[in-house]
Amino acid sequence: MFSSNPLEYIYIIIIGMGAVTYFSRELPFVILKGKKLKPAIVEWLGYIPIAVLAALLIPALIVDSESKKLFISLDNLFLISGICTFLFGIFVKNLFAVIIFGVTLLALLRYFV
Repeated sequence: MFSSNPLEYIYIIIIGMGAVTYFSRELPFVILKGKKLKPAIVEWLGYIPIAVLAALLIPALIVDSESKKLFISLDNLFLISGICTFLFGIFVKNLFAVIIFGVTLLALLRYFV
């Protein structure tokens, strides 16, 4: 069916991934078009971005990238920077300022510690 050209497989994979990404985002809009959702469902859907962010962020903060083991210590600069950035974000409530603070703090910790 396909030639032995690996470039052909790469094109098929890219097209397939693009289709899956597009349809997984578009399908809910097509299905729910014109329908009114219950307020409880809308509230529940509002928590999804927070849950996804936590699922991506927390392992990056508490798991050592080399040994793949739990690393909760004062020697974990990512964890210290993450906690400080979280506390900063509670008071500042400006996403851009929080990102700049977190990146700067981690850079300073890595340079001076």
